[in-house]
Amino acid sequence: MNTLWISRLRAGAGPVLCVLLLFLPLATNSYTQYVVNLVLIYVILGIGLNFLLGYAGQFAFANAALMGIGAYTTALLSYRLGISFWICLPLSGIVAAVIGSLGALPAMRMKDVYLGLVTLAFAELIIWVLIHWKSVTLGTDGVSVRAPELFGWRVRGDKNVFYVVLLCTVVMYWLARRILESHIGRAFVSIRESEIVARCNGINVARIKTLVFAISAFYSGIAGSLYALTLGLVVPQSFGLFQLIVLFSIVVLGGMGSLFGAVIGAVVLTALPELLRDFQAFQEIILGIVLVAVVVFMPQGIAGMLKRVGLLPREVLAQNWRRFAVATSPGRQPFQPPQAPLHPGE
Repeated sequence: MNTLWISRLRAGAGPVLCVLLLFLPLATNSYTQYVVNLVLIYVILGIGLNFLLGYAGQFAFANAALMGIGAYTTALLSYRLGISFWICLPLSGIVAAVIGSLGALPAMRMKDVYLGLVTLAFAELIIWVLIHWKSVTLGTDGVSVRAPELFGWRVRGDKNVFYVVLLCTVVMYWLARRILESHIGRAFVSIRESEIVARCNGINVARIKTLVFAISAFYSGIAGSLYALTLGLVVPQSFGLFQLIVLFSIVVLGGMGSLFGAVIGAVVLTALPELLRDFQAFQEIILGIVLVAVVVFMPQGIAGMLKRVGLLPREVLAQNWRRFAVATSPGRQPFQPPQAPLHPGE
């Protein structure tokens, strides 16, 4: 009975939390609301990077630069061409996905640190173009973003922007769940565990790698567009090495291969500097100690630790996959491979 009550509580926690968040602007000031908006944006970024690093095992470093591609797509289309933000938002994700798919090309032949170095060079090339292509990007002066309108409602100010960011975050989280609960999510983990075994099971590794790079880049592009809306000004320096470190810290701290981890990591990494504002000289030291402690004592991240103690449910990648196996092999018992862990070593 207690198990049934806990499962119902877990199932209803998400919708209840979303409803409560709708009233959050009534209890926050402008700066706190700005921080909350950043938390939601980093949730989207954490999910996107988790697709690559946590689920597919691709050691890539281009997500921060692809976030910049999304931000500049929105800023330039609205600033120079006057295109509505509501059109720029999906276009930013699409443009980032197209460019991010190029990252799959070196992934076909390289792994681990070599793939990381190539994608890092690719990211630095993107930042270099954003800085030096002044006739288009305006260089280090940055590009301003116009406040969008929706049925006469002008989305201006952090509290109004919050509802746009919240809606996008909920949709992107739901979409990530649907992707990971499909056969595509299982293919991601199969490639992470062993590309040879994945090929032997009929998985088109090249296509799946291209797909995961595109999906991850799409999430980065959408987050970049929302980031541009939140800040109102886009500059290349916002998407450099520091941003990349923040994104990787979110994934490692929250937990690789976990959607819950992306949420937890974004909250902790965004809120922790605010809690340490009175200790400016020790901020980086304390943050470094926290990261080292998580890596040493919680290698599966905070989400992994909460799952072990039963506070978070185990995340299942593919729903009803055994029934699917029976349906596709009549008269035969389905082969039951060992459950692929969401985290290495789980």
